[in-house]
Amino acid sequence: MKAGTTATALVLLSLAVCLIPVPAYANSLSLNTAQGIVGTNVTIPSVTGYGMGNYQLYWGETDQLIGQGEVKQGMATIAFIVPEAVRGKHKVTLKIAGEFFTTEFTVIPSISLSIDQGSVGSNLTATGRGFNANESNIQVLYDSSPVETGIVASNKGSWQSAFKVPKSSRGQHIIDTTGTTPASEVEDKVFTIIPTIDVNPSYGWVATVVGVYGSGFASGETNIKVIYDGGTVKIGIAADAGGSWQSSFSVPASSKGGHEIRAYGAITNEADLVAASFSVSPGIKLEPVSGYLGGAIYVGDGLWVSGVGFEANEGGIRVTFDGSLNISDIVADTKGSWSDRLEVPPCSKGEHTIDASGEITRSSDIVDAIVIISPKIELNPTSGAIGSDITVHGEGFAANQVITISYDGVQVSTGAATDAKGNFTTSFKIPKSRAGDHTVTVTDATASVFSASVNVESTPPPVPSPVSPEAGSEFGFLSTTTIAFKWADVEDPSGVYYILEISPSANFAGTIIRKEGLTASEYALADSEGLTKGNYYWRVKAVDGADNQSEWTNGQLFKVGGLNWWLILVIIVVAAVVIIIIWRLVSVSRKDEWK
Repeated sequence: MKAGTTATALVLLSLAVCLIPVPAYANSLSLNTAQGIVGTNVTIPSVTGYGMGNYQLYWGETDQLIGQGEVKQGMATIAFIVPEAVRGKHKVTLKIAGEFFTTEFTVIPSISLSIDQGSVGSNLTATGRGFNANESNIQVLYDSSPVETGIVASNKGSWQSAFKVPKSSRGQHIIDTTGTTPASEVEDKVFTIIPTIDVNPSYGWVATVVGVYGSGFASGETNIKVIYDGGTVKIGIAADAGGSWQSSFSVPASSKGGHEIRAYGAITNEADLVAASFSVSPGIKLEPVSGYLGGAIYVGDGLWVSGVGFEANEGGIRVTFDGSLNISDIVADTKGSWSDRLEVPPCSKGEHTIDASGEITRSSDIVDAIVIISPKIELNPTSGAIGSDITVHGEGFAANQVITISYDGVQVSTGAATDAKGNFTTSFKIPKSRAGDHTVTVTDATASVFSASVNVESTPPPVPSPVSPEAGSEFGFLSTTTIAFKWADVEDPSGVYYILEISPSANFAGTIIRKEGLTASEYALADSEGLTKGNYYWRVKAVDGADNQSEWTNGQLFKVGGLNWWLILVIIVVAAVVIIIIWRLVSVSRKDEWK
């Protein structure tokens, strides 16, 4: 009876064992894959073959718990994700119903990218997993060229490095890594370059020069054009071998707000890249009506004030100078541009602001234009004779300052002062100076300086007319003779003086007497200047206060008649005889009276 019962039990046990699936090898574990990268989703198939009930799944020699749960009837698999781990083999252990089942899983090194496409200069992060513990000198390669070096992995073989996408042409580029771990073990990643353009600056006024920088175009691509609001602003651009190029253009007339900037070439289509944007701000610019940009600007000068970047057809535009209305009722065109003329009003020297506003555009939206006013003077008249009055009118000087007037560097007037707007009017007399141009300079206490030119008349005075001695006159019987010379008066607006010359020669070589600065129209020789016997010539000319000189008069001949010595003896003898005769006669007459 016991034997039959035992036999029956063995048969039933054998049948039960045949009905329960078991692993191929006792205490071994099967995985759907024996290798992969960190993060791989791995499954354990036919899980009920290992037992039923609660289970724990462990990773590595440290038995890191990576999964747990309950195996129930009909359950097909247990799944787990490969945890962060170093390169190489790692133990995987399943504990269920008190039994342990193990196998090995090989971790393969890998990299991942934060993005798989972008433009040159994009921020890109490469993350490495499954490298050697504390592996050093890891490099990130972009098209086989290092872009990051000196990377060190953690004790779990992980690392991360951020870099900017280097200059490269459009299309796919390979990113890989190398270190102690050979690059051949790491699956390459592909990064796709998208063509793009950047602009700098991205906002400003009309006429702003904008730099355009293209990247990610085809290597050596030609016939690249830059488009602004649908209009071509630059052509004939060529990319370099790395697909990059740069150019610039001046923002054309356009209204306030954003405007699209695009580019395309022989290969790259306009739709291949995202448009850049330039935001036009309202602004004003100044240009002198006459003269040149950057030259001095004075009170009364005309300035063209041009507005750009206003709203299309904006009305009610007004221009102010130092806050005071100067121009009004201006209307912008369809592109937000306008222009009008401004006359610089009376104001002191230095910086002054010109602003504009409209029905929509506020003055605070616009950067003030700055104009620097320089001082100037006007002379009236601009020429004259010595002693003439010259009126000086000044504008654009410092306000409420005493001014000084100098003539050829010598002060001739002071005491006048500017008003609250830097204006003044005063006068001075032309001092004695030579004919021609002379510099009149006005300065104030703040070192404002301006110079102008006054011309001193250069007309010579008339030639004097000789009066006496007349030509051929003779003078004197003694050894030296003094003579008086006289000529007709000469008039000149600059005042006049005379020069007298006396010479024994008709060409006045060897002049023996020259008298300068004679203010009267006559001169009498002093005793010390007495002339001896001989023929002489005299002449005179007039000189005015500006040193303009008349011609000389014609030389006038005169004679000084001193007696010869023998004639003097004869006269003495005759005189003595006369005296004796007279004495004799007087003596005879007296004797007769005595008788």
